[in-house]
Amino acid sequence: MGIIPENTTVITYTRFVYYWLIRPYEPSIVIGDNTGQFRSDGIDISTPPVNDRTNPGNGYYRKNKVFHYLDKYSNKLYSNRLSELYCGQKAPYKENARNSISQFFDELYVDEFQDFTDNDYKLLMDLTKATEINIHYVGDFYQSLVSRSNKRGGTPYSKVGSLAEMVKKLENQKVLVDTKTLRKSWRCSAATCNFVNQKLGIPIECADFHEGEVLQLSEDRDISDVLYNPEITKLMWNAGTRGFNLFPSTNKWGYSKGDTYTDVCVILISSTDCILSDQNIVLKPLVLHSLYVALTRARRNVYLIDSAAYTRFVNALINT
Repeated sequence: MGIIPENTTVITYTRFVYYWLIRPYEPSIVIGDNTGQFRSDGIDISTPPVNDRTNPGNGYYRKNKVFHYLDKYSNKLYSNRLSELYCGQKAPYKENARNSISQFFDELYVDEFQDFTDNDYKLLMDLTKATEINIHYVGDFYQSLVSRSNKRGGTPYSKVGSLAEMVKKLENQKVLVDTKTLRKSWRCSAATCNFVNQKLGIPIECADFHEGEVLQLSEDRDISDVLYNPEITKLMWNAGTRGFNLFPSTNKWGYSKGDTYTDVCVILISSTDCILSDQNIVLKPLVLHSLYVALTRARRNVYLIDSAAYTRFVNALINT
C-alpha cells in the first residue's frame, strides 16, 4: 500500500466541485434573473432530480429555476447537476473560482478523465484556463465510451474516431497531451500486452513482465473446464448473451472496467472473432474499447472462445 504525501488532499470530483467551485460563491450565483437565491446545506447524492420535462406537474424545474439544482426539501444541491450549475455561470464567476484554487493548490490531478462527459467534461476544460496552477488529467482513451455511469449528456469521445483525433481536439484547446508516460501496465502480462498491441493496435506495455498467456479454446472439454471454473471470470458482451447465467463468476465486458482478476475468459462476439486470425481488424469504437477493457482485466491468463465455438457448446448444453 502506498501513502498519501504530505500536503496532499484526496477528494471526490463531486466534493471538489461543491466545496471549491460552488459553495464559497453561492451569494454570486446567477440562476435565471436572480442572484444569490440560496445557501445550500450540502450535496444530495441519493435523490435523483426529475428529468422528464414533458409531463407537467411531475416536479421538473427548468434550468432558470433554483430548484432545478437544489432539492427543496433537504436544501441540498443535486450532485449530478453541480457541473451544470457551474457551467451556466458567466465568465467572471468562473475566473474567480479558477483564481481561488490557484491560490490554494500548486497541482491538481484528476483521475479517470475518459469517464467525464457533458458538463463535467466542460467544467474540466474550463479549469485548464487557470494560469497559476498545474492541472493534470489522467485517463485511458481506450476505456472511454465504456462506463458504469448513467450520464444523460453526451461524451466528447463519441465524436472522435481515434486517439490521434482526441489528442488534436485537446491540443486545439491548448492542453498538452502525453501518451507515453503511463503506457505500462502493472496488471497485464507481457503476452496480453503483446496481443493487444498486435491485434487491436493499442499501445500498451507490461511493467514487470510477469507470467501469463493468451490461449484460444476450441475443444468442448477445454471450454467446459474453463466456463465451469469459478476461479476464472467469464466476460461476455452483455447480459443478453445466451448462457450468461449458466456459469459461475460471469460479468459483462463493459462492467468489468476497473476490475482486476487472476484469470479471465473472454467470450467473443461474431464481429470480434477476427482477432483470432490474420485478417484485417475493423471494429466500431464502442466494440473496440469494450473488448480492450475485457482483454486487460487479468493479471495472468486470458482465455478466448470464438462466437461459433461458444454457441455450439451452449446450444448443446441447453438442448441436452
